[in-house]
Amino acid sequence: MKLRAAALRLTLALLLFAPALGAADKPSLVLVISVDQMRADYLDRFRPWFGDDGFKRFLERGAVFPRAAQRHATTFTAPGHASIGSGLDPRDHGIIGNRWFDTTSGTSIYCTEDPDVAFVPPPAAGQAPPWKAASPGLTTSVFLGDRLKQKFPRARVLGVALKDRAAVLMAGRKADAAIWFEEKNSRFVTSTYYPPHPELLAINDTLPAFFAAHRTWELSGRIPPAALDAATFDPPELSAAKNPPAGFGATFPHPLTTPKAVVASPFGNELVLALARSAIEKWSLGSRAGEPDLLFIGLSSTDYIGHAFGPDSKEIADGIVRLDATLQAFFGWLDRRVGKGRSMAFLTADHGVTPLPEVARAKYRQRTGKDDPTVAGRVNLDNRGGDAGKVSEDSDERLAIELAVAKRFGYPLDESAANFHEGAVLFFEEPGLYLNKATLARRGAPIEAVKEAIRDLVRAMPGVETAYTNTEIADGLPPDAPHALAVARSFRADRSGDLFVLLKPGWMWSYGREAGTTHGQPNDDDARVPLAVWGPGVAAGSYDTPTSPLAIARTVAALYGFEAGEPDVPPLQPVLAGAASLAAAPR
Repeated sequence: MKLRAAALRLTLALLLFAPALGAADKPSLVLVISVDQMRADYLDRFRPWFGDDGFKRFLERGAVFPRAAQRHATTFTAPGHASIGSGLDPRDHGIIGNRWFDTTSGTSIYCTEDPDVAFVPPPAAGQAPPWKAASPGLTTSVFLGDRLKQKFPRARVLGVALKDRAAVLMAGRKADAAIWFEEKNSRFVTSTYYPPHPELLAINDTLPAFFAAHRTWELSGRIPPAALDAATFDPPELSAAKNPPAGFGATFPHPLTTPKAVVASPFGNELVLALARSAIEKWSLGSRAGEPDLLFIGLSSTDYIGHAFGPDSKEIADGIVRLDATLQAFFGWLDRRVGKGRSMAFLTADHGVTPLPEVARAKYRQRTGKDDPTVAGRVNLDNRGGDAGKVSEDSDERLAIELAVAKRFGYPLDESAANFHEGAVLFFEEPGLYLNKATLARRGAPIEAVKEAIRDLVRAMPGVETAYTNTEIADGLPPDAPHALAVARSFRADRSGDLFVLLKPGWMWSYGREAGTTHGQPNDDDARVPLAVWGPGVAAGSYDTPTSPLAIARTVAALYGFEAGEPDVPPLQPVLAGAASLAAAPR
C-alpha cells in the first residue's frame, strides 16, 4: 500500500509539473504508430536482425514497457484502435467489436459504417461499388485528438492506415482527416464526414508505379537461413494449415499479382508510411511551436500476413525485419524534415495473435512426444443469419445447441425452416450469441432460463473457457471469474450479445475455416502488445510496470496540460519525468 500511495503521489506531482514546461519546448509533432497484430514478443524474437534506428530507436533510446497489454476482452482491430485513439475502454468509446448485431434492425453493424457519408473520391464509372463509406459516428465518447483540438484549436489531427477502422477510430470525431486504402478500386480514400483535402489523396497518382515495382515478395535475407529456421516453426508439412491470399502460394517467393496482394505483403506498410510522409510535407506537420500536431499511423500489413501464415512463420519473421528497415528510413526522414527533438513517437498494437492450431499441436508433440487435440483448435458457432439461412445450415455446434434447447423447453424444431424464424439463437457475432427473443416468446420459453441453458451448453464445448449471460455481466461478475474485469470493460448492454463466450488459450473462432489463424481473446497471445515511446526528454529504459495502450492518450494529455482517457490508467511516467527534467534545466 505504501508503494502504491508513493506511486500515486509521484504521478500527481508529474501531472502538475509537466504543464510547467512551455508549450514551445514540447514536441511539435506526436506520432502514434499502431502495428496491427504485432505481438509483444516480436521485439525480442527478431531483435538480433533489426537495424540501428528502426525498432531499436524505441528499444535502445526510448522507454519500453514489456508488460503492456490490451485490457479489454474483445481483442479485435476496431476496439483496439479505438482504445489507442481515445484512451478509453470499449464500454466507454462504444466500439465493442469490428461488428455487432443490431437487434432492432436485424442486421450486422460494421464499426465505422455511416449511411450519411459518401466516398471521396467517389467511384468512377465502371468501378466496383466499394464497401460502405466510413466515419466515427458510432463512437460514443471523446477521443485524444478531440481533446487536443479543444486545448489547441489550430492543432492538426490526422489518421492514415490501410484499414478504415484503424485510421478513423484512432483519429476521433474532430479529426481534420482520415485516409485509408479502399481495396476494391485500389486507392486511398476518405469520406465526406471530413473537410475536403484533395492534396492528401494526390498519392493515388503514384500507386500504379508503386504496384508495378512490387511484383514479388521474396525473403529479404536480413535473417540468415539457419537463424530463420531457429526463429520460426514453419515445417513444409504444415503448409496446408496456412490460408494465404489468392495467388500467394504457401511458400516463398510469393507472387503479388494484384494491388490487394501487394498491400497484404510488407510493402503495404511502405505505402502507408509514404502517405504519412506526404501528409507531413503537405501540411507542414510539426512546424509550429506551441501548436502540437497529432498523426496516427496504422500499419496493417502485419495483420494480413499473420492471419494467413501465423506468428511462427517465415513470412512474419521477414515481414517484421522488413518493417524495421522501413521504419528506420522513415525516422531518418522525419528527423530531417521536422527536426531532431521536435517529434515524439509511440509504438503499440491493437492486438496480438494466436498460433495456428496445427502448429501449436505440432510443437506440443515435438516437446512431449504426445498428441493432444485439446492443446489448440477451432470453435464454430457461425450462422447463416437472415431469412435465407436454414437452421440445418448452421455449424454443427450451433445445431447441437438448437436441438438441446428445443428438447429442454419442449418445442419442436424444424431444421428446414429459416433460422431467423425458427432458431433460439438469432445471430453469432464473436464473442456474442444474440437470442431470437420473438421466437422464444412465441414458444413460451423464458428468456433468462434459455440464456442459462445455452451458457451451460457452450461451457461444455471443447475449447471454451467460459461463457456469461449479459445479465450476469450487467449485475457484476465475481472478481475471481475468468477475465471478469476485461469482459466488463468490453460489454455494453445496447450492443453486446445475450451471451459472451471466451475461448481457452490456443483456441479460436473458425467460421468454418480450417486454415489460418486469428485473435480476439483476452489471453496473452492476443492481448500482449508492444508499448514504447521515444522523443525529447523521455527517460530511456525498460520499465517492468503493468500498463496498456490506453496510457498513450493519458500521457499525451498530461504532457500538454489537459485530460483524456480512463482516470484509472496512469500516464507513462518516463515521458512526464523527462518533461519535468527539461523544464527544470537551466535556460
